[in-house]
Amino acid sequence: MLNILITLYIAYVLFKLVLCVLDMRFTQMQSTKPAVVLAQNEYENAALIKIANHKFEIITTIFGFFVFLFWVCGGLEILQNLVIKNGTTVENIAFVMSFIIISSLIELPFGIYEKFIKDKRHGFSNVTAKIFIIDTLKMLGLTLVFGSAFVWLILFCIKQLGTLWWFWAFCISFAIILLINLIYPTIIAPLFNKVKPLEDGELKSSIENLLDGLGFKSSGVFVMDASKRDNRLNAYFGGLGATKRVVLFDTLIKKLSLDEIIAVLGHELGHFKHGDIFKMIAMSAMMIFVMFAVFGNIPAEFYVAVGLPQNGSGVIVFMLIFAPIFSLFFSPFISFVSRKNEFGADEFGAKTKSKIDMINALKKLGSENKAFPKSHPLYAFVYHSHPSLFERIAKLENDDK
Repeated sequence: MLNILITLYIAYVLFKLVLCVLDMRFTQMQSTKPAVVLAQNEYENAALIKIANHKFEIITTIFGFFVFLFWVCGGLEILQNLVIKNGTTVENIAFVMSFIIISSLIELPFGIYEKFIKDKRHGFSNVTAKIFIIDTLKMLGLTLVFGSAFVWLILFCIKQLGTLWWFWAFCISFAIILLINLIYPTIIAPLFNKVKPLEDGELKSSIENLLDGLGFKSSGVFVMDASKRDNRLNAYFGGLGATKRVVLFDTLIKKLSLDEIIAVLGHELGHFKHGDIFKMIAMSAMMIFVMFAVFGNIPAEFYVAVGLPQNGSGVIVFMLIFAPIFSLFFSPFISFVSRKNEFGADEFGAKTKSKIDMINALKKLGSENKAFPKSHPLYAFVYHSHPSLFERIAKLENDDK
């Protein structure tokens, strides 16, 4: 059984590596051609950044495979023997949380390299050591508190609700996802960034007029101090129901004109008007449902093969290890639907102001975020939730032709 699982993971790793290499070679080849979307120097620089990111992804993927081997070839059994003595609920929660925390610590050097070397070299990261340490400790605290509570609920389902425990575990998981979406803009995001109401002025009046004109109800327009961590531009509508709010990165306000900001917000409003948010939530629910159905009915021999206890904590850790492989099967479909939604939202954003403003906003986003405007079709098919900038702008330019 262990050989089967290792072979499956090898196939998963090789697939990821092949896609990375394909996109790297495609990017290298495209970078020698005349620039599109970006200025020539920006185009070539964006290609170098994309290739560097892929190299980083290749290294972390290979490293992740060796971590996987460590866990399934003895690491899980050692951890189990250290933590689980009497099989109590507390011990099982401690086993799962120990696995999560140790995995995070193993990956921490890559996070440090990404924030303090790779992203700083490319002009993205503004993170200081103090911010990084505080963010890491906050994430650790949230993981311990909410992760432990979630594990306890899943353990309760497994122990008390019989063979259909996986169905009730899915219901709980989906309810928690909805809760996180509900509280994220008002409770979670402010833990990491200062989020304050947008000051009165032309921008705020224009945004409020836009929202009123489209009948969009929100709890306000806010600015996030994203620049203390990163120079990338972004904006989003967060929350559900009464907690919905418009959040602008301060970097976006600094770099885009008023009309371009309205076009970007029009794009985000398009997602709400077209029901894209609920479509993505429904697809996520479908994926989580199938995942629990599959992992909830795996033969016990597979758990024994990797050294996991045949109880609730073993099921959860097994899911955490193999969920990325499972998600890969859904990724192309979810990515396809998401890309289609983006085209529709771009069209809505263009109608909110003008096609020129939407195109200019996309070009500035590409320039400031140093995003290479093309990708290998197969890589994009599997992974990209957004069409390439080249495709998005071409679609806008050709809509009326």
